[in-house]
This record gives sequence, C-alpha cells and structure tokens, in this order.
Amino acid sequence: MTEIQTKIQSIKDSLNGSFTKPNNDKVSGFCSSLLETPKALDYLKVTRGLSDETIKYFRLGYDKDRDAISIPVYKRGELINIRYRLLDPKDKPKYTQEKGCEVWLYNDEGIDKGREKGGILIVEGEFDLMSCWQAGFKNVVSPASGKDSYGVWLELLDTIPRVYISYDNDKPGKKAGMEFAERVGVDKSYEVIYPPDIKDANEFFKTKTSENYRELIKQARPYYKYTFAGVQDVIESLRTKEENILKLKILPFVEPEEDWMVIISGTSNAGKTTWAMNLANELVNKGMPTLILPFERGTRTVGKRFLQVRYDKTQDEFGYFQEAEWEHLIQDTINLPLYFSMPHRDEIKALLTKAKRLFNIKSVIVDHLNYLVRKSDNNENVETSRTLQEFKAIAQELGIIFFIVHHIKKPEGHGTIVRKPKMEDLKGSSSTYQDPEAVVMLSSNETGKLEIDVVKNKGPMGSKTFNFKLSSGVVGEEIIAPSVDDFD
Repeated sequence: MTEIQTKIQSIKDSLNGSFTKPNNDKVSGFCSSLLETPKALDYLKVTRGLSDETIKYFRLGYDKDRDAISIPVYKRGELINIRYRLLDPKDKPKYTQEKGCEVWLYNDEGIDKGREKGGILIVEGEFDLMSCWQAGFKNVVSPASGKDSYGVWLELLDTIPRVYISYDNDKPGKKAGMEFAERVGVDKSYEVIYPPDIKDANEFFKTKTSENYRELIKQARPYYKYTFAGVQDVIESLRTKEENILKLKILPFVEPEEDWMVIISGTSNAGKTTWAMNLANELVNKGMPTLILPFERGTRTVGKRFLQVRYDKTQDEFGYFQEAEWEHLIQDTINLPLYFSMPHRDEIKALLTKAKRLFNIKSVIVDHLNYLVRKSDNNENVETSRTLQEFKAIAQELGIIFFIVHHIKKPEGHGTIVRKPKMEDLKGSSSTYQDPEAVVMLSSNETGKLEIDVVKNKGPMGSKTFNFKLSSGVVGEEIIAPSVDDFD
C-alpha cells in the first residue's frame, strides 16, 4: 500500500479540541484509599487473583465515590485516562472512565516488549492483561475501553511479525478476534484457544500455570484458516441477519447492508448536504464509525453543518457561544466515531483501507460525487462510471456502506414545470442508477418540508415527507397526512 499523505481528521481535530488529562494526585489518592478498603483489596486479590506486586505496578486504587476499582491508563508514561470497574453487582455497565479523556491501549509498554520478542499477545480486558503480565508475559496489551476500541495505535503492531489474539471464549469474543485479525493482518495473526470451561485469561490463571498458557500459545490456530467460508458460515449469517438490519429514520424503506451503495440526489437547493449530515448524526448515534469525504465544501464547512444539525443551532447562535459552552460541545463530541478526509483521487482506495483498519469505518458519505469526477482528465460520464465501480468493489471488499450525494441534470429549456426527479435524471452515465442498490431523491417544494422519495431499492419503495428546519438543517418528524376519518 502506498503511503497516505491525506490526513483522516476526527470531529475533535476539526474542532481543534484537546483531551482532558486527569491529575496524578487523583491516582495517588485512590492508591491510598485501596489500602484502607478491605472489600476492594479482596476483589483484586481473591476474586481477580492479583499479587501485591501487580497491584502496585499498575497503580490500582479504589474510588469511594464510585465504589469502583480505579485503573489508570498511561501513554508513553503520561497519565491520560482513568478507567473504573464498579463493584456493586447492580451497576450496569460494569466499566466507566473519565469524561473527555483520550482512548488508548492499555499497557503500551507491551508494544516494545513485543518488538523485542517478535510477537505480541492481545487480550480483551485489563484484568486479563494483568493476569498474563503477572504470569511472566510482559509483551501483552489490551484495547482500551473494551475489545472494539481500536485506533491509530494499531499501526504500532506493523513491525511485530506475530500477533496472538486471546479474547474471551464466547461467540462475541470469537467474532471480535476475527475482526481484529483482519485489521492487523490475517497472515500473521493466531487465535489462542482456551479449554471449553475457561472464559478468559483471568479465569485461566486461577487454576493454571504460565507453562499451561505457553502450551496454548504453541497450539494457537492461524487465522488464515478462517478466510474461506463454508456452508455453515453462510447459514449462520442468514440466521443472524435480523441482528444486523440497519433502520434509519432519515432513510425510509431502505435497510442498507454492509456492502451497499446508496445514491442520494434531488432538486437544486433541496438540502442534499444537510440531509447527509442528518444521516451522519443518526449513524454515529447508532455507534457506526462514519467517514465523510466533503469534496464540494471541504471539512470546515461540512463539519460546521454537522454541528448545526447535531445541536439544532443556527450559525448565528454558535457565534454567541461562550467559552464554557464551546468546551461542553467539544467534550460531548470528542469521542464521536465521525471522521473527515479530502483524499486525492488516486488515494481513495488506500485511504479507505486505512480508515477501516484503524477506526473500523462502517459507512462512508461522499459529498458530492460530481466534484470528485470533474477533477479527472477523462470524460465525465466515463469517470463517473469508473468511480462508482471502484466504490462498489471497495464496499464489497471492506464491508462498507457508501452513501453518495450526486447531482441531477439541469432541466432543458425554460419555463419547465418543476417535477420530482427520477432515476434517469441523474447526471452522468446510466451506471448512476444501475450500480447502486438504492436511489433516493430529495425535494423541498414547500418551506419547512422535505420529501424523501425512494425510487430504487431491493425492498419496498415509496415517499415520505418530514419537517425540515431550514435555520439549523434538522430533519424532524414525519408529516402524517390526515385521513378521511380525521374529518368525521
């Protein structure tokens, strides 16, 4: 893969926001509190099986206010976050962390140890890591905030030839392990398989030794053996399809799957970019990492529009924000899985591959296709078709949904009656409506209303009208037409 020069910006980067950093005195206070709290010590020593040396090395403590074990997170020796394991069985979720702090891998010193040894161990949670470290496996790291919290630190594994993945011995753990292997390289990844009655590393070391664990590592299964799906995998994917259905208010009738391409177009000034920002907000609220390629207006302008939609504010209202209000907004958005990039035409495939690997991008919003293809020396129709075919191939290879904003042709003649656009009105070749799985047309003929027409879909098609707040760009609730019964 060629080196990517174009930067992938998070929403935090586009806001010039900075992470909050906890005070080291807080960690020291928690450490002292732990020594005075027998139930917290019993949890670490008896329930988790940790030694005094391990507790001291990882600077574990006890937060009386939260009734939680404190787990400080360091990045290159600097305290950047504190995780908390709540002790009350009724508390859900079990883990929390400081707000506005950076998310980073746990025990990044394990990366250096991994380089020395030529292999690294990846476990699911902090206590799994501590158990492995205590047993002598210093080349161990854990994804911060759980098994799905990956990021730029994945690139630190590039120079380590062998990656041993030791996630929980259950269905979600197996699935997450496979996804992690795909992101760091299937050919160099190995699955550490626990005995059937063992859930994870922390549980393993309660009854087993470091030698027993070394045997598991020796017997680790290469992940490349999983790369060819059999009939059983196909059946399983069909059985679990209901769990993966994506339903979006902003996209009625359409239930896009992970390799779909959806074209969004409509009349001039219908609000296509604004609609796309409503879509982005709904996607990230569902926890779907989303990358926006704002070819028409650029990151700064589109980023502002996203914030207007998310917070239902006008540009003038943002102009009156006080410093405290900006800080609150930045802290609220700092860890949103939303990213922006403006790649060169020949960088797109490599950039999306990198975004998938580092941030597990599941959807890409292209705004607009026209501004990308017009930069080519090729005929615009030919370039449109070629670009859509490339996007389709990327969608299938990486499991990404593409939402592509595109223009319609200008109406011919003068005084033409305004009508709702059709698929055939899309600018460019016929591939613009033949290649995608769904085509959506937007029109806004009345102030304060946005009509969304699904004109192509693998499922039902139809039209719905929504309230549309022009000042902030928020697409509101569906407008239900009154029935005859309403007048009885």
